[in-house]
Amino acid sequence: MGKEKKPEFVVTDRRKFNVDGEPRPDAPVERTAPAPDPVVSENSAAPVKPAQTEAEPITSDEHSASEPSKLTEGFIPEPITDTGYNGERERTEFGGQKMEFIHLLDMLVQTAMMYAGAMEGGTERRVDIVGLRQMIDLISVLEEKTKGNLTEQEQAILTNTTFQLRMTYMEIVNMIDHQAMQKIPGGSGAPRK
Repeated sequence: MGKEKKPEFVVTDRRKFNVDGEPRPDAPVERTAPAPDPVVSENSAAPVKPAQTEAEPITSDEHSASEPSKLTEGFIPEPITDTGYNGERERTEFGGQKMEFIHLLDMLVQTAMMYAGAMEGGTERRVDIVGLRQMIDLISVLEEKTKGNLTEQEQAILTNTTFQLRMTYMEIVNMIDHQAMQKIPGGSGAPRK
């Protein structure tokens, strides 16, 4: 009843392996150009790069979406230096305070305490011990990487925070261990043998 609508896009399966990890027989074959041999000059033993030539036009038969374009191969984009974001202007227009190291640390600690179950209401706490351990490790990495670059106050807060989180982690692990001991038949809190 009318014209058949053409699809706006086409989905192409480019996976090389099936679910079992076996190579697919209809998988696209990637073609890569061999690297040019370096040219050695007579006066030096160091290789000299060959002269750059103009890019040859690519026909649609030669180019497939699965291989990089010859025009962009080896292209490294320059870093963007001006994003248009101005923190001072944003704070003036929308309010707020300047972000400091302590704010980053506070955000990480809040996430760690959420994993520890300290931010949930109710009678039963839900603890993600792996998430808590990862947050402590992340804060420890931050402590290691910022060593010598923090003010005395920032360093003291970071050290105390890391200590407190590790103690919280150990308390939770001990509680879990204690609960596991009570569930063992005949295990009334006595140490396992």
